[in-house]
Amino acid sequence: MKNINLFLILVCCLLLCACSSNSSQKQNVQNNVEKKEKSSLVQKDEITINAADGKQISANYFYAQDKKNNVQPLVILIHQFKQTKEQWAQSFIDTLVNNGYKVLAYDIRGHGKSSKVDYDPVKLLTDPEQAPKDVDAVIAWARSQKSSIDSARIGAMGTSIGGNLACYAGHMRYTKTTITISNSKEGFEAFLGIDPRKMASLFPRVPSVFFICGSKDGQHEQDAKEMIKDYIFDPMELKVYDTDKHGMYLIEQYPEIYTLVLNWFKKNL
Repeated sequence: MKNINLFLILVCCLLLCACSSNSSQKQNVQNNVEKKEKSSLVQKDEITINAADGKQISANYFYAQDKKNNVQPLVILIHQFKQTKEQWAQSFIDTLVNNGYKVLAYDIRGHGKSSKVDYDPVKLLTDPEQAPKDVDAVIAWARSQKSSIDSARIGAMGTSIGGNLACYAGHMRYTKTTITISNSKEGFEAFLGIDPRKMASLFPRVPSVFFICGSKDGQHEQDAKEMIKDYIFDPMELKVYDTDKHGMYLIEQYPEIYTLVLNWFKKNL
């Protein structure tokens, strides 16, 4: 009799474990489905934005399908030199969208699907009459989307030249906050026609900038520190990694940057 009772207890334990395992598996499956469904809600529209000088700017506009007509903040992503809007990881874009932002990634003129240029593209790195006009056009487009974009809550993030353009947007008060990765002080000054020997102390400061760079990537760390001293006011932050990686390659080496970016936007945008 004692053995029978022990046997019955063992059988009950096995059944309970099996049920618990099945329940756990079902929950995992359900969670995976929910994640896939959540990701599948992200819609991408390929759009063309016309700049004031006639150049056509190719952009991808991302939003949650069920919030297309909801007014939400916008994050603008600006790639680095000789890359395109496709440099941004789709998983990062999805994360931004799923956290309540609309996202616009565009090709700088002379890159990707945007209008070509008939001069050495290196000119784009410093000419105030070229790439900044793309930013002007993107902001004008965003402000025209009154039923879906909160124009008072636009943020910009860029790598290298994209970082300089993001800072330009901050200077123009187009954006509420900026994240710049591996940008240069010289490029930023060139886009605004600043002579630092004469104008730095009189220059209107840019609000809310998060600088990220590598300590062994040329003089980018020093540039960030000098920009903070001369051109930026609170909130500001500088994150330096022990590496020579630049721009998007810095993000690839330290994917935690995506989390830092999201937290910055949550706090400041």
